[in-house]
Parts: sequence; structure tokens; C-alpha cells
Amino acid sequence: MSKKKKQTITIRNIIGASLSLLFIMTVWGAVQWANYRNTFNIDDIRFTGLEILEKEPLQKIISDFEIQTIHDFNMGKMAQSIEHNPFVKAARISRHFPNQLKINIIERKPLAILNMDSALMIDDDGVVLPNHPYGESALIPILSGFNIAKDLYPEGEQTYSIKVKEAIAILNQLGNQYPKLYENISELTLNKDDEYVIILTDRPTKVILGKNDIIPKLYILKSFDDALGQRQLTDYRILDMRYKKQLIAREWS
Repeated sequence: MSKKKKQTITIRNIIGASLSLLFIMTVWGAVQWANYRNTFNIDDIRFTGLEILEKEPLQKIISDFEIQTIHDFNMGKMAQSIEHNPFVKAARISRHFPNQLKINIIERKPLAILNMDSALMIDDDGVVLPNHPYGESALIPILSGFNIAKDLYPEGEQTYSIKVKEAIAILNQLGNQYPKLYENISELTLNKDDEYVIILTDRPTKVILGKNDIIPKLYILKSFDDALGQRQLTDYRILDMRYKKQLIAREWS
């Protein structure tokens, strides 16, 4: 065999071996890439912050994204989709490598229940919440005497009722600065003279706040309560605060 022919066979063998090696490396690389991708397949989704909502409707929203790995989805869009639920004030999503999602839900919690044909829950932003079993056991004030036209209360949106917004502001102030009283409120009503009246739970003591300067009156009421010592607000039948910087207390007869 000539020297030239031997060189040709050797080159062919080298090329063939190189192609075979390249093929093997390609297959091996594909297998390793597949294994690498599988490492990031999401198989652990954890929710925190749920007190009212169940996980199932939120999991359905996530499944609609058809995500596979922790890399291949838009967290902002997913959070927005979750926040379409009226009970979700905010959703915060975080990736935890290699295969875990954590979703922290900040819920809208009812502050009051509006007395209508079907009770409506309203949160501290004045947002109208849909009917939910939570409302049947929630120990929160009832709003009565307000306009109950349904178009004033779009579900998932802030109420259009100015008076209800004012009532929510009163309850927010009480919840933040005077929780002892807020927790003892049975009802916040708007009477026929458009005056705000608080009715307490322990005994039906009426606190007549009037129409104007409500927040300063709450500070006066708290100071009066703090000064009672052994006595309580419910020792009085009526606490009339309609007059400027005055509190007229009438005891039970």
C-alpha cells in the first residue's frame, strides 16, 4: 500500500472518530441539559398570609400560566393576575432556587359589614368585598342607615358612597387609636338627621357623634373613657357629643 493511500485512510479514521466523539458529546450534553432543566422544574409552591382565602383558587391562577421551570414566567404578570381577586390587596412572589416559589398574600380584611339585602363586607380602604363565609362569623361593626343602592357598591372596587367612606374613616381611626372601643362596637348608624351614632355591644349605649368634626370628638370620647376609672362607657345610656367640645352623659334610669 502506498504511503499516500495510508495517509488518506488515517485522515478518514480521524475524521470518523471525531464525528463519533462529537455525536457522543452532543448526546451527553443534551442529557445533561435535560437533567439541568429538570432540576429547576417547579414542584414546591408555598403560600403565606392566607387567613380568609383558600389556596385552591390561587393555585388555579398559577396553573393557567403553564409554567415548568423557575425561570420561564413573568412574576409581575402572575402577581397582577392573583391581585384580581378582590380579597387580595397585594401578592409578592419570590423565586427560591432550585424549584420553589413563595407567594406572600396580603389580604383585604373586612372592617365593617354594610346592612343590605345581602350583607356586604367593606375593608379599611372602602373596597367592597364579595360575599364570603368569613362574614358570618366576623365580629366587626355593622353599618346601617346608609344608602343601599347597589350601584354604589361595585364588587372589588371602592364604594362610591361618600357617607360610607366617612364611616370607614371613623372606624379606621377607632381601630388604630382606640381599639378598645372599636372592638365593642355593635353598629355604626346614620340616623334620620344624618348624624353618626355608635351603638355598643355590651349594653346598647348610644354615642351620638353628630355630623361634623367627628375625629376630634373621638379623642374627647377616649379621654372621657380613660377618666372613668372603675366605671365604663356602658354605664351610660346616651353619650351625646353633638355640641362643640361637650359630652353630655345620661345614665340608665
